[in-house]
Amino acid sequence: MALYPDILTGETPKTSKLKAWSWGAGILLLAYFYAYFNAMTTGDVDLAECHALEFAVTAKNTIPLSVSTPGSPGVFCDRAIQLPFLKHYEKVYVYGVTDAGAQDAILTTLRDFNSVHHQGRILVAFFAKENWQTWSDPATGRSGGRRGPETPARSLWIK
Repeated sequence: MALYPDILTGETPKTSKLKAWSWGAGILLLAYFYAYFNAMTTGDVDLAECHALEFAVTAKNTIPLSVSTPGSPGVFCDRAIQLPFLKHYEKVYVYGVTDAGAQDAILTTLRDFNSVHHQGRILVAFFAKENWQTWSDPATGRSGGRRGPETPARSLWIK
């Protein structure tokens, strides 16, 4: 290792190695962020798979009606990723089913569906009720709602 700077670049070997490592780390970080945002993007096929899970649950089980979506059962599905390897999985939320036997029947339905359609991992969360908070603005006539904090009564992975 030379103690004198390179005549052409004016850098010592230590400085050039540090710059190379910095550039390499920066490029890897950018590639990971690109992969993360690409993995988080949900397409039509992903939504169709989630809706198929919801339909499978409602077709074979009795689910109470939703507070947030009146007239529909309280079953919702969302796609998520597991860090750091960006592996996809489905999250199924079931509201209003508190009986352990009924929950087990839903889990069996999802296991059967998963074995036939090879969905991958599914996280199933059971909630006693929806925490739906409505709001309205009389000045504009607008109204809506949002989901408040919720804690699942039971959560299980289906592989």
